[in-house]
Amino acid sequence: MKLNQNGLSLLEVMISMILLALGLLAMAPMIVLSIEGNNISRDVMTVSEMAKEKIEFYKGVEPFPAVPYYETETSIFGGYNRYTSIQDSVSDASIPGGLYEVAIYITWTDKTGVDRSTSYSTYIQK
Repeated sequence: MKLNQNGLSLLEVMISMILLALGLLAMAPMIVLSIEGNNISRDVMTVSEMAKEKIEFYKGVEPFPAVPYYETETSIFGGYNRYTSIQDSVSDASIPGGLYEVAIYITWTDKTGVDRSTSYSTYIQK
């Protein structure tokens, strides 16, 4: 009498399923890291655009505000705070003559509750 040896036994299928589950479980931290990275990337792009928008505004404004100038904007886009500072060589001797320094400082709290901040600065010719 000959037995058919072509199929898989139940034990082999269960072992294969356990190995597959362990492999998928090992990938879970990578998925979480990827989601966190995407959130941070979105925040960095948002604050970069906010800073660029404010700098472009001051490049086109006539007449320029009296310096030193400070501006605070809170709860932009639902949670970002933007602080703007404009100085010149009269208010800060480290700034070259004939230029304004526009500094933008942005703070926010990310989705995990961590406080984050970044700053941008540039010079604008008088």
